[in-house]
Amino acid sequence: MALDIGKKVLFKAMPEIVFQQATIISSDEDTIVLDVAGKKDISIGQRIMISADGSHLFTKVVACEQGAVKVRKTWSNNRSYFRVDDVVPLVIRKVMPGEPVGVSRSFPFSDVVSSTAKETVVPDVDPRVWQMLVNIHAMLGMILERLDMRAEGFLKAENTRVNMSATGMAFRTKERLELGDLVEVKMLLPARPSLGMIVYGNIVRADDVGNGEIEIALHFGEMSEDLRNEINQYSLMRQREIIRSARE
Repeated sequence: MALDIGKKVLFKAMPEIVFQQATIISSDEDTIVLDVAGKKDISIGQRIMISADGSHLFTKVVACEQGAVKVRKTWSNNRSYFRVDDVVPLVIRKVMPGEPVGVSRSFPFSDVVSSTAKETVVPDVDPRVWQMLVNIHAMLGMILERLDMRAEGFLKAENTRVNMSATGMAFRTKERLELGDLVEVKMLLPARPSLGMIVYGNIVRADDVGNGEIEIALHFGEMSEDLRNEINQYSLMRQREIIRSARE
């Protein structure tokens, strides 16, 4: 997305639906200053989506003064990411206004299918004793993994059908969520080893689909490039698995 000085772009302050026009006053690697034509109901901390050249740029307001709004870039959808339909365990929670927001992160859980059992028996150790030690090691690993999952809240996760990429996800839920809400999502990606993720994002679409459910589209907020790549690599892996299964 080119953001040259004087360029006309469209913008909307989340959770608004209607776009308005703005003019680029200045732009650098991290921030943009917009002339929003006198729009007065924009406040510091608000999320702004800028649209131009067929791409969307998500930003956060850091300053407002005399019709000019300075925003900091959070992420853009102008990079190609793999998208996949999948079923993953999710825990969804609305982040309340004023609540401190954590940092999106991931952490692998221990792989309970340990390769330890395949290791060569240590010389001078009775094979039966060695096997018993291997079994104890595996059991401890499973106990520690379960404790880790409980501590992070993943034991409450419910299998949910999602459409996911490294920029966001869509899914149905019975949680009462609305456009613009900030949401914390805990998900367990069945990679090897299982990969736990806690990510944050804003709801950009919320449609009532009946039966007490809403279908929401969630755009992930700020996260490290490594974390975004982890999601992208998982999506690519699942795409390949699904295609392989369909061929068999």
